[in-house]
Amino acid sequence: MPTSADLPTPLSSEIFRMLIAEDDDSLRDILGEALQKPNRVIQAYKDGQEAIGALQRSSFDIVITDLRMSGADGLQVLQEAKRSHPDTIVIIMTGYASLDSAISAIRGGAYDYIRKPFKIDELEVIVHNACEKIFLVRENQRLLQRLQETMAEMKKMRQTWDENLNRIFDPPPPSPEGPLSEMDVTLKQIPPDYDLRRKDSRERALLELDKLIRLRREGSLDEKEFLLLKKLLLNKIVD
Repeated sequence: MPTSADLPTPLSSEIFRMLIAEDDDSLRDILGEALQKPNRVIQAYKDGQEAIGALQRSSFDIVITDLRMSGADGLQVLQEAKRSHPDTIVIIMTGYASLDSAISAIRGGAYDYIRKPFKIDELEVIVHNACEKIFLVRENQRLLQRLQETMAEMKKMRQTWDENLNRIFDPPPPSPEGPLSEMDVTLKQIPPDYDLRRKDSRERALLELDKLIRLRREGSLDEKEFLLLKKLLLNKIVD
């Protein structure tokens, strides 16, 4: 059996809230001190009724409870822990171990069952394994959340990309009432004696020129790019 000194500490950044229910004052103090670590917040109660009240007020990651106590027994503490917070890990301690009580504890959702007297290191191994299990569940939840956020961001980027592509390659037709002054200025650069031959080619070039002007207005092209492409289109019109 490994000792607490042998245990790795990959969980030091995680905070674990623990409840101890034990009616033996000396044992309760010993457990509280022995299990204390910087990343563990431990609250100890002297009977089952106090423990149940604490469970009703707030949540705990791990509950360590004696089986036989005044006020309420460990099985009642287990029942309340699972009713209030189903993910809570419950460890049962008892000096009166029997098959029936073990079966009741396991069926009630207990994580483990340890018989008194036990070594503190034995309980520490159980608690460490419970913390490791909680850490893995939390890490899976964090990974799932990051995956969902990434997928949502990718969907948003895809929508933005599609909208930009649609504006570039399939712009809406020019409004007849819209300002055409920039087009008029550009068309004036065509020689006045130009012979209007190859009508289809010229019309396509004019549509491309209109698209070019729109892209410049939207900021998709800078002035240098616009002038260069405009020159190429004008050459296409007059050639």
